[in-house]
Amino acid sequence: MYPLLLNCYTATGEYVKPQIGGGTDENTPECFLLSGRDMSESVVKNGEFSGLGLKEVLSRLGVKFEKTGDSFPVMIKLLNTETRLPVKVYPDDEYAVLHGERAGKVSLLYIADCKKDAEIVYGLSRNVSPDELQNRVQNATLAAVCNFVSVQRGDVFFIPPGVVFSIGSGISALEISTDSDAEYIISDYGRTGENGSPRPLQVNRALEVMKTRKINIRYGNVGDITLYPFGTIRELGFCELFKSELITMDGNIGFYEDENLISVILTSGEVDMSYPSGTMHLKEGNSVIIPCGVRVRLSGKAEVVYTKI
Repeated sequence: MYPLLLNCYTATGEYVKPQIGGGTDENTPECFLLSGRDMSESVVKNGEFSGLGLKEVLSRLGVKFEKTGDSFPVMIKLLNTETRLPVKVYPDDEYAVLHGERAGKVSLLYIADCKKDAEIVYGLSRNVSPDELQNRVQNATLAAVCNFVSVQRGDVFFIPPGVVFSIGSGISALEISTDSDAEYIISDYGRTGENGSPRPLQVNRALEVMKTRKINIRYGNVGDITLYPFGTIRELGFCELFKSELITMDGNIGFYEDENLISVILTSGEVDMSYPSGTMHLKEGNSVIIPCGVRVRLSGKAEVVYTKI
């Protein structure tokens, strides 16, 4: 076994080289850094498994997931927004399954880079009654009760079911989520699709799952930080399927997991990753999966998003 360096793809299966930096037409708006999806499935690009899809490799390694079985439980996307994204909300597992989805959804948003004055919608700015919420959606005044948050590089937002959110323009972010399509768009700012008609919304379902009270979740430059000789490790967030941390390093760090897969994604800098059978050089945007039981050491100066799966 050895660390698996992954190719990355768009939702339509097009290979892409990830570039971090929001708000430009030079960077792909969305690419999958880690995915078990058919069209966007990560493909190994090094070693004996080169050219094989992630699911096939993990199957050969005998990897099973307690909660999801053969289904890969986590998806990590890189979003580079030139325009603001739709306002949406996730359902929980119970509601999602009742309405034909495999599972609900939870995500963690890490701002890797952003332009000045970039912002996101994160929850509501005050408590709102269900009737007022429905009226505002119908009258296109939902924005008046949304919590608009200015963002900076390094900010983090945990998005559980029921929290309305939208990513603004000029943002480069990692979206670490449970692997589910269960999300409902409540507003797309009146934009139309290629045929000139309004884009499809899921207003009724969104209203049924939205939290109508102002949320009390810490966000932004949050997360306990532990100091080490090589730098710091900052807690970003967790749910039952993943736990993410930010490693800011200038030196050497070793790690080993005997029960969890590890996703390593460089958001800046360069490192050498050494392991028992070799070494590889990693740069910004590289995504690696480390199988259980593989000892790894990173050497260099970088910021690394480290996710246990």
